[in-house]
Amino acid sequence: MAYYPDLSPYSYDAGGREMLDVGWLSRDHECTTGIASAGLVEALAGLARHAVNVQRGTHFCELCPDFRTARQHTSRGDVFLGSGEIHVPNGRGVTYASPAMIVHYVEDHSYLPPEDYRRSVRDRWGALHGRPGYSAGTSRTPP
Repeated sequence: MAYYPDLSPYSYDAGGREMLDVGWLSRDHECTTGIASAGLVEALAGLARHAVNVQRGTHFCELCPDFRTARQHTSRGDVFLGSGEIHVPNGRGVTYASPAMIVHYVEDHSYLPPEDYRRSVRDRWGALHGRPGYSAGTSRTPP
């Protein structure tokens, strides 16, 4: 998978929308790490169920220590993470584009995406479950 710095312009197929890259990681480049707020991984996994730009083949995590470990993380339960993208609008005219593998990066490598991205993911997940403004002060994952 290609590396793109967080918040760089997305260039694959923006379809005329302003899109920014988040979570296109590589072992050759450092990334921000930290503890994600409660519910972020579940929200990302939920959004990954509806990945777009799914391609043939599988991407394996470059951050895992070996191929065997990386192969184990191409799925999370019944959600395939080894191909496809998550597109998340921020509500202010920008859409973030991330590899579906971002679920694994956050959960297992402590990758911490930019704050507006995290808020947008939680808001999008909440809106899909009838809870607009979900990220504001809550730590529960919507049902």
